[in-house]
Amino acid sequence: MDLAELVLLADRVGIVAFAIAGVAVGVRRRMDLFGLLAIGMLAAIGGGAVRDVLLGDLPRALTRTDYLAFAAGAAVLAIVAAWLGWRWPDRLLALADAIGTGAFAVAGALLAREAGLDWPAAVVLAILTATGGAVLRDVLANRIPRTFRTDLNATAAGVGGLVAFFVAGEDEAVAAAAGAGLTAVLSLAGYAGLIRLPRMGSGANPSD
Repeated sequence: MDLAELVLLADRVGIVAFAIAGVAVGVRRRMDLFGLLAIGMLAAIGGGAVRDVLLGDLPRALTRTDYLAFAAGAAVLAIVAAWLGWRWPDRLLALADAIGTGAFAVAGALLAREAGLDWPAAVVLAILTATGGAVLRDVLANRIPRTFRTDLNATAAGVGGLVAFFVAGEDEAVAAAAGAGLTAVLSLAGYAGLIRLPRMGSGANPSD
């Protein structure tokens, strides 16, 4: 599997995972059907669109029909599941978020390498790709983005993207697996409270 195919695979995994997580957040905010579809799709493709624009390309979500199909399909399935009474457990949502974050971090880092950029750009693109959709999701849900409060997603994406960038020089498939896996593990560790970044101020966390 070459680099371009790895990016496509990583993007698709991230799109599906973030679409599901986006709809779950919308359900908890009691959005209507259009709102659920919108928040699911924006969460799925938002970060990748920002990444592509920074690279000087049209967003892949506009040039590749399958990207929109994966986003819409995953969002619709999540909406149907909610309509049937399924409620996503917090741990399952955290897992979906971690998987999507890992996949998108790798996609951003590998695209930076493909564009001939150095490692700082790879870290930036990994973080933007992995967290852009989640930030949009939280803003639409009228809450402070978790990326800025409690999650380790941005830090995890930067670390995983950096690993993927450097290992890709030896083996691109191993780089994708290592970067995505490390990002997901760090994200889950943050969710579980095993790792926390220092915070300023005092008091309890604001509610979601």
